[in-house]
Amino acid sequence: MGTVIKTQGTDLYWASGPTAVKRVVCATGITGLGGARDQVDTSCLDNTQDRTFIGGLGNPGQVTVSFNVHKGEVAHEDLLALKASGATVSWGIYSSGGVTAPTAVDSEMQPVVDRVSAIFQGYVADINIDIQGNDIWKGSVTIQRSGPVAFDLLTT
Repeated sequence: MGTVIKTQGTDLYWASGPTAVKRVVCATGITGLGGARDQVDTSCLDNTQDRTFIGGLGNPGQVTVSFNVHKGEVAHEDLLALKASGATVSWGIYSSGGVTAPTAVDSEMQPVVDRVSAIFQGYVADINIDIQGNDIWKGSVTIQRSGPVAFDLLTT
C-alpha cells in the first residue's frame, strides 16, 4: 500500500522564463485539476434502446488557487502582470516529500526526483482579492488549463 501525500509544504510554481521559476507565495488551496472528456455519439438509426458513445477530447478545466495576500510580495504582483499579458505558461504543483527545488527547461516546468508533481500549461484567466471584516486580505487566481496535466506520482 502506498503512502499518502500530505498537503503541508506543497508549492505551486510557474515558469517565468526559459530557466527561471517563481513560486506562488502563501497558497492556501488548489482545486480543479480535472476536466471531463467529450462524448462522441456513435448511435445508429437502428439503435432501439440507448445511444452509444466513445470518448472524445478532454476539456481542460480551470485551476483555482487561493492565497493570502502579502504586502510587498513581488510574486503576487507578477501574477497580476501575468493576467494582463494573457500569456500561457507552464505551471507545476510539487509535494513536500523532498527537498529538490523545481526548475524550468525551455520555459517548461520539470518533474523532480523526490517530489510528487502535477505539471500543466495555462493562462491566468482571473484574479480576485477578497477583503472581509476582522480578517486578512485573501486572493484567488483562476488558471485556465490548456492541454493535459502530467502527473508524476513517483511510482517508478
